[in-house]
Amino acid sequence: MYFGKALCVSVFGLVLSAYSPHPATALTTVSPFASDDMDFAAGILVEAETGTVLFQHNPHARRSPASTQKLLLLLVVMEAVADGKYSLEDSVTTSAWASRMGGSQVFLKQGEVFTLGQLLETITIASANDACVAVAEHLGGSVDGFVHMMTERARSLGVRNTMCVNVHGLDDTPGDDRNLTTASDLSRIALALLPHHPILEWSALRYKPFRQGEFMLYTTNKLLGKYPDLDGLKTGYTARAGFCLVATALRRDMRLVSVVLGSSAGKMRDRQTARLLSWGFNHFVKVPVVEPGEEMGKVAVDWGLQPEVAAVTVDTVMAVLTDGQRRRITRVVELPDERPAPVQAGDSLGMLSLTIGDSLLARVHLVAAQTVEEMSVWEMLMSYF
Repeated sequence: MYFGKALCVSVFGLVLSAYSPHPATALTTVSPFASDDMDFAAGILVEAETGTVLFQHNPHARRSPASTQKLLLLLVVMEAVADGKYSLEDSVTTSAWASRMGGSQVFLKQGEVFTLGQLLETITIASANDACVAVAEHLGGSVDGFVHMMTERARSLGVRNTMCVNVHGLDDTPGDDRNLTTASDLSRIALALLPHHPILEWSALRYKPFRQGEFMLYTTNKLLGKYPDLDGLKTGYTARAGFCLVATALRRDMRLVSVVLGSSAGKMRDRQTARLLSWGFNHFVKVPVVEPGEEMGKVAVDWGLQPEVAAVTVDTVMAVLTDGQRRRITRVVELPDERPAPVQAGDSLGMLSLTIGDSLLARVHLVAAQTVEEMSVWEMLMSYF
């Protein structure tokens, strides 16, 4: 038997690899909100493993990100750590410029030294702007240098509507030269960040001592401890951006990521996020729609030692669906009538198409379950006679 790997699919999309940074939209008109009770300017709800978009409202509208921009900073830093270029134990010295940052801060003093990991904790938990500058100068040589790194990473990730002019998201630049992003872009940045440990460990903390206990970090995410299974991810507020939250929760082996931008108040932002996540968990389930090794038919083998070979699926294919969608899945098998010998185990034989109505869910390769050797000349003659 030929064994493959696990794959995921997005609803009404093509086959995707796990934690795809390219969410695909589910063709659904169902919404958790009525037209008159949606208190945010833009939003999106995405299942993390498959990238399935379960809900969206103005997902590509460009808006000021406020401190949700720090997710891109964290992504650049954690990828550099994963590549071995830096360590969370590296010492970072606070510059005079970093010590003068306003807004949310941990009151770093010029010359103070902390590990890179400690500063990332302050950014993730308490949204510390001064720590953002210290980290940016350490990795980028200057704030401008790190802004360039953030911009380049956004481009390589494919988030084309995101523009960075600083590292923390503050409204410290003119309106025509400001940070910009979209709900869709932030969801893709969040999906890319989630696999990097210990981001979720930090973002799940409601408080933690800092500076040897002299200062307490308190989370800016007031949904922590109130919404079950929520463990992140980043809040934001400025006058330009309104109240923003990129949140994530894991329930029944399904992780959802929500983005709410431009809400009118912090409590309203939190209520809308909780409503969006609950709707996602209540209406959708992540299930295998194909298991590896499922036989989908047989193909005759011309002049083979065996007359036919089974065509089987290669992978476990996961999809995020409603109960109604699961019941409506149709399988269409495409196989040739025969193949010449020899056939090797794992050779491609055809395709399996999964559809829901007129929409394509996934196309899955079908392969030979076993090897079928070609007959020798003598065996051909014996078979003929």
